[in-house]
Order: sequence, then C-alpha cells, then structure tokens
Amino acid sequence: MLTSLPVESISDTAFLTAFYRALETECPDSLFQDPHARILAGERGEKLVEAMPGGKSGAAGCAVRTCVMDELILRTVQEDGIDTVLNLGAGLDTRPYRLPLPTSLYWYECDLPVVLAYKAEKLAGVQPRCVLESVSLDITDSITRQTFFQDVGRVAKQVLAVTEGLLIYMSTEQVAALATDLYAQPQFRWWLTDLASASALRYFQQSVNRSLNSSDATLRFAPEEGTEFFRHYGWKSVELRSLLEEGQRLQREILPQSLLTQLQAPEHWEIWRKMSGFVLLRRH
Repeated sequence: MLTSLPVESISDTAFLTAFYRALETECPDSLFQDPHARILAGERGEKLVEAMPGGKSGAAGCAVRTCVMDELILRTVQEDGIDTVLNLGAGLDTRPYRLPLPTSLYWYECDLPVVLAYKAEKLAGVQPRCVLESVSLDITDSITRQTFFQDVGRVAKQVLAVTEGLLIYMSTEQVAALATDLYAQPQFRWWLTDLASASALRYFQQSVNRSLNSSDATLRFAPEEGTEFFRHYGWKSVELRSLLEEGQRLQREILPQSLLTQLQAPEHWEIWRKMSGFVLLRRH
C-alpha cells in the first residue's frame, strides 16, 4: 500500500493544493465542493502548509484558481464541443469526480506513476462522472509526450489541454517545446493555464523557493512578454483573467490587507493586477 510520495519533490505541490482545496470546501461560503480533497491531502498536506511562508494564507489564491478554471473548463466543454480534456501534471485534482461533466467526455489525467498510484489508492471505489484514464507521463520527456499526444489526436476530435500549476516549474525551453507539441496535433484546439508575470516570479522566488528544497520544485517560467509568448508557437490568448480581480469578484482576499491599502494608486494596482492570472488559449 502506498502511503506517501518522495520527500521534497514537485509532487509535494499536489499535497499543498489538495489541502488548500479541503480548507475551501470546509468554508461556510465555499466556492466549490471537493469532498475528496481532505483524504488526498492527508497529514502530509497539512504539515506542508504549516511549513510554508504564510501558512494557510495561500488557500485563497488556490481557491480562486480552482473556481475560475472550473468555470472555464465547463464553459469550453459545453460551448465549444470539447470531447476530450488533457490534464497535464494533474496531481491530486478531482475534477472528473466532482464537476458536472458529460458522461461521454474523455478525461486524461497525466502525471508521474507514483502520484497516480497514490491517488488511485485513496479514491478506490469512487466513480468518475466521465470516461477517465490515468496516464503515467513525465511531461518533460519529449519523446514519450509526443507519442502520447499523437495517440490522443488519433481518437479525439476537439481537445482542451489543461496545465494548472505546472508551467511555472518548467524552463522557458521546456514550455516552448510543450507548446509546439500541443500545436502539432490539429485536434488540440484549446489550452487553459495559469500564468505568472516576470515581476510575480521574482516576488515568488524570494518567498517560496526558499521553502521548496527540491531543485525540481523551483519556480522558473514567467515570460516577460506575457501571453504573447504562446503566439510564437501557434497559440493565441482569447481570454485572460487576473487573479487579483477574480479574488475580488469571488470575495477572497488574495493579498494581505496591509498590502491592499498600498495599492490605491492606479499604477500600483495595475502592476499587481497583471502579476498572476488565468489564460485561455486557442490555436491560430
């Protein structure tokens, strides 16, 4: 029986996310319900949150990210004829179990074997709402990745790729290669991801990288050109939502009140508004 994952690996971020989602689920005014988050996070998720700078303060940002990406996934599936979702670096995500998805939808959750095995053990007996397939995949292995994308492309008609909380841990070259491989499959029409700005990366590196001891959990990707980065590889931004603005809309405080009071000047607000967000991309 699997009870833990490698210490100090990028997989730890999956435990953090699961615990944050459990905290949101247990709020009286929760933005979503993830009934499996607490069991997936376990004691490890709680200990990791306690060790993080700011502790539980990161839960608000995670809740907003989850809620906004839930909305965009459901809307894209419903309005754009998506028949396949490709969740890369899925971690301990439970959307196939909790979202009102079409039963005919194919959902591929891709991650390292040990992550998927742990998740399968914890969710044994729980039925997904769509056709779910777990795929062992190191997203940075270009040969294996290309082969898998080709296999999906042969059977799918309209694919939405999702990279939640993934790109920031990859190098610019790795993201460029991933974007190229996604675009190589004509059936891959949409791509949903979160994206940090270069200034946000510098801020995060000062506070977060010190708490992540593993080299594979280092924060890296935040292009100076923002969403224009993806245009070079065939992807155009069609919708961009600010984490800060979405936090206001959903009544979740992303920034501490002490910092918010310093953002009265429009130029300061604009800088922080652009620091992190969610982008829906469509192939040219």
